[in-house]
Amino acid sequence: MRIHDMTKRTLIGMLVCLAVLAATGWAWAQDADPGGRWWRDPGVSRDLNLNDRERRSLDRLYSKNREALIDCKADLEKERSRLTDIMDREPFDEAAAKEQLRRVEEKQQRLTSERMQYLIEVRKILGPERFRTLEGKAMEHRDRRRDQRSGNGPDRQEEWPGEKSDGKKRHR
Repeated sequence: MRIHDMTKRTLIGMLVCLAVLAATGWAWAQDADPGGRWWRDPGVSRDLNLNDRERRSLDRLYSKNREALIDCKADLEKERSRLTDIMDREPFDEAAAKEQLRRVEEKQQRLTSERMQYLIEVRKILGPERFRTLEGKAMEHRDRRRDQRSGNGPDRQEEWPGEKSDGKKRHR
C-alpha cells in the first residue's frame, strides 16, 4: 500500500504543478489580450494608429479565436474531469492516471498553441512597432492590477481600455 500511496501522491503533485502552469499560461494570455476587444477603445485605437481595415481584421480574428478557445477550454476541462475521476477510483490504476495526465497535457498544449497563434496574428496585423506598443500597454496594465491586488496601488483600479469605471467589461 505504501507504493500505491506514494504513486498517488506523486500524481497529485504533478496535477498541482500542471494547474499552476495552466494558471500562469492563462494569466499571460489575459495580459496579452486585456479587456477583450481592446482595439475598439478610441484611446488604444488612436495610440496604435489603427485604421478601419485593421479594426475589422482584429474583429474577425477575435471572433475566430474566441470560438477556438471555447472549444479548447471545454476539451481541457473534460480531460481534467476524467483525470479527477480516475484519481478518485479504487482500486487506483496508475497506468490509466498517467495516460489521462498525458491527455490533459495535450489539451493544455493545444490551448497554449491557440493563444500563441492569436498573438502571432495580432502581430501580423499591427506590425512589430505597434505590437511592441501594445505589449508595453499590456505590461503596464498587468503591473497596475498586481499593485492594486497587493495593496501597493491606488485605492481605485485604473481603467484598462474596454473597462468602464465600474470595473465591468464592454466591447465583448
